[in-house]
Amino acid sequence: MGEFEKNERFEKLTGSHVLWASTMSALFDFGVAGPLVPTMKMVGQKIALFQIQKNTFPSTRGKELGKELFIEVFDKLNSFVNFAYEYEVDFLTKENGNGKLIVKINRDSCMYSIVGVGGEQLFHTTCPYPSFFSSYLDFALKSGFFYKSVKMVKEKDGSYMHNEDEWDVMAFDIEDDENFKAICELLPKAVEKIENTILNGLKEGKITEEELWDRNYVEIPNTNPKKYRTKFTDFAKNYIQSVEDSILEENKQLLYATLLDDNSYLPAHNSIYDKPLTGDYKVDLKNSRSMRIYNDYVAMKIAKNTEPILLLPYPSDIGTLMYDLSSPVYVNNKHWGVFRVGFKI
Repeated sequence: MGEFEKNERFEKLTGSHVLWASTMSALFDFGVAGPLVPTMKMVGQKIALFQIQKNTFPSTRGKELGKELFIEVFDKLNSFVNFAYEYEVDFLTKENGNGKLIVKINRDSCMYSIVGVGGEQLFHTTCPYPSFFSSYLDFALKSGFFYKSVKMVKEKDGSYMHNEDEWDVMAFDIEDDENFKAICELLPKAVEKIENTILNGLKEGKITEEELWDRNYVEIPNTNPKKYRTKFTDFAKNYIQSVEDSILEENKQLLYATLLDDNSYLPAHNSIYDKPLTGDYKVDLKNSRSMRIYNDYVAMKIAKNTEPILLLPYPSDIGTLMYDLSSPVYVNNKHWGVFRVGFKI
């Protein structure tokens, strides 16, 4: 790289680039770069969620899966994080829309693993991009409901990148994801079961309209995390929870299957997360999750959502990163809340 190119790159660097390049180099120097792959997968999903909040995430819904779509996704990602200023994207199509995605980054244009900023050239075995890209792309495709997964292609030496002259090259297999498809097909049936349970409860006098639409959340004293009761809490515990549990059992990839009202209040979680309080906050945060108001961004957004289906990355309050798939629940044509399922990729 000549002096002109060095100066050009230097002018484009931001404090964030220096911070991340230095962090990557420090991890390498201290010999703790092992968790880099799962870490960067989590980073990919968190960046996607942040872009959703900023309304800058690339929409893939209704578009054709192919090279142009991947170029669009990478261009929008690069405009957001500026990972390189010279890169190429190609897609080698196979059957059924599957294929191999090839991403090439000019080594001298990389903005995170760079000589003179991180203090060390980070070679392909510790490059953060393959796992970061795979996670980000996986959500980009799933959010468009392509029923595809994105898998990093491992090289013979065990890494996920190889060199071709001045290019660092990584590949990703785009494959059918039958499990994601099955979960998407399960959701509308689950919503129908929940809605029918509520309607039957109204018809049979197990709950009244007034109780069902109660939005007065009465705090239960001496609870941490805070718990609340409404006039429909007992109905949910006695009649909804068993339906939730049966839905959870239908697909072993599901981590939860729950009903929230339109203020993201969860009256009765799945039985496995509905344990009595112990007084140990960390234990109760994970195991006693009923009767709580979930005020994180994902829960609040899905609770108000009236689109037929919504997929979001979900970094939950117990430290598990997953996807959340949800659909609105209606009672007598009025939006009551949402039914959501969570699953790991």
